[in-house]
Amino acid sequence: MRSTIAEIDTVRLRHNFHHIRSRTSGAAIMPMVKANAYGHGMVECSRIVSEEGADFLGVAFASEAVLLRENGITTPIVVMTPPEPSESAVFCDYDLQPVACSVESMKLLSNEAVARNRILNYHLYIDTGLSRDGILPYEAIDVMNAASALKNLNPIGICTHFATSDEPDTGFAEMQLKSFNQVLDNLKSSGYEFTYIHAANTAGIAHLPEAKFTLVRPGLSMYGCAPTYELESKLALEPILTLKTSVLSLRRLPAGTSVSYGRRYYTASETTIATIPIGYGDGYMRALTGKAECLIRGKRYPIVGTICMDECMVDLGNDDIRCGEEVILIGRQGAESITAGQLAGKCGTIPYEILTAISARVPRVYY
Repeated sequence: MRSTIAEIDTVRLRHNFHHIRSRTSGAAIMPMVKANAYGHGMVECSRIVSEEGADFLGVAFASEAVLLRENGITTPIVVMTPPEPSESAVFCDYDLQPVACSVESMKLLSNEAVARNRILNYHLYIDTGLSRDGILPYEAIDVMNAASALKNLNPIGICTHFATSDEPDTGFAEMQLKSFNQVLDNLKSSGYEFTYIHAANTAGIAHLPEAKFTLVRPGLSMYGCAPTYELESKLALEPILTLKTSVLSLRRLPAGTSVSYGRRYYTASETTIATIPIGYGDGYMRALTGKAECLIRGKRYPIVGTICMDECMVDLGNDDIRCGEEVILIGRQGAESITAGQLAGKCGTIPYEILTAISARVPRVYY
């Protein structure tokens, strides 16, 4: 095994699960495990949160749910993007719960469920302002009336998704919540009620207590991160991932020597340059060129020169570092730490992208 690995702390994952559950006022919990559990390993993380009592698992695509089922995970799974026309049989065969975003897709699911003698539970998806997927609020009653005539479909949930719940100004999220509540009232007046009502993602859990309803969908927070520093501190989370590698080689270079592709970095004085075996092919983004640091022996060192596909270089100055020594890219070493949020800030993105970018060729090691 190469020295570049992503270590996953399963004790912290269990802690985060119960810590978030303690903030949900008794609501059921659906950890989001899509995108390889935000880079942390979908099968193992799903198994762990299922052991801890997750009521549902949330994925983006049916193919992700199939992988979980084929690895023996029996927890109810909700697929949070609209089903593709060709996937109706998959939803039936693997007992997956779709989100209902159109009458047309529900008809396809109904026909397949009847043919296979299955009952499909589903969640009505209301678009309150994200403008991505779902039924518009004024369509909700008509859609439910049409759905009621379809066989072998059982509406157990209703949901929406916030567009700005991670921002300090919650005004638009509150407008979405008001719209969603109005839909719930209108549907109830028409005789439609749902066991599971869900809207709150990580930011919604922290910012909008009235959005917890009867089910919450924590995503990034399950893995110890949050969309912003403010939310991270508010939720008191424990990051579970450490991205690490080791010093692969060392070379002593004179002042004025260029390092890496494009000659973007020149040594200011005689110095030791270390090569470490990680690069953008592992998901360590090239956009971090000239901005990133790493930790060795608890000390920060600059990553210098253009980040390559497979390797990076580190300027060690005159410090006596040896080949094989541990290098931390994300995580803690001694009193110092580097977070996914800090890396995101350096290259103008969000921690979600930093974590989900960690590629499949980086082994996940669970302890």
